[in-house]
Amino acid sequence: MDARELALHLFQTTYYDSIDRGDMATAVSAFHEDIQWSHVQVWEHHDYRRRDQPTRFNGRAKVQAFLSERVDKLKEAGIRHRVRELVCDGERGAFLAAVEGPGPERPFFVWFEIRDGKVARYTLRPL
Repeated sequence: MDARELALHLFQTTYYDSIDRGDMATAVSAFHEDIQWSHVQVWEHHDYRRRDQPTRFNGRAKVQAFLSERVDKLKEAGIRHRVRELVCDGERGAFLAAVEGPGPERPFFVWFEIRDGKVARYTLRPL
């Protein structure tokens, strides 16, 4: 599997598809143990609002705890995450994606870095 295929597999198949079905343990298996994770809310729903400052975590366990708190609300929201365009230069890259669900699609952008076959940096910002 080349670098682009690995990135697509880690993000779409392992991370986003697992989040969309509520399997946060599998979702975070895409991440390096020392992941640097930074996320700004893309789609406002329930009590989750877009803030000026990103939510940041260092470490896979912290990301899993954060995502696990959201399982029921994400299932209820009925959203899906889709990677649309991905570019990769070795172990670094970026992609455009969207949250699909009720109402219009909400696009977002991700910068990433891969180390030891896992995502080591994940920076998501809405467009």
